[in-house]
Amino acid sequence: MAKTVKPLKRHPFERPWKRDLLITGLLSLVLAMSILLYAFGLTDDFILRLFNAFAVIFILVAGTALVLVPSVNWVFARFSKNRPKTTRAAAPKRNAPKQNTFKSPSESRGS
Repeated sequence: MAKTVKPLKRHPFERPWKRDLLITGLLSLVLAMSILLYAFGLTDDFILRLFNAFAVIFILVAGTALVLVPSVNWVFARFSKNRPKTTRAAAPKRNAPKQNTFKSPSESRGS
């Protein structure tokens, strides 16, 4: 049985979403926690602030890195493909006699 070869180019949204979301979530949680601990320290409402900061950072990062950038790349690649120029092939040159384009001095003075 022959193997099926997957094409090299794939759609930008064909990607391992679970892994990307997990990495983005962990980075957002670490960033939110470090910002809150630096700015406010351990307060009574740390968990609520942590959840709010995590949600905001996660939405911004995931929306940018996982949706916006692949969408712009896909649109740009779709509408700017390197299309070959539609020039006609030059006709083969024949050994036809050349026309004399030289004007005599008397012809050029008359015009």
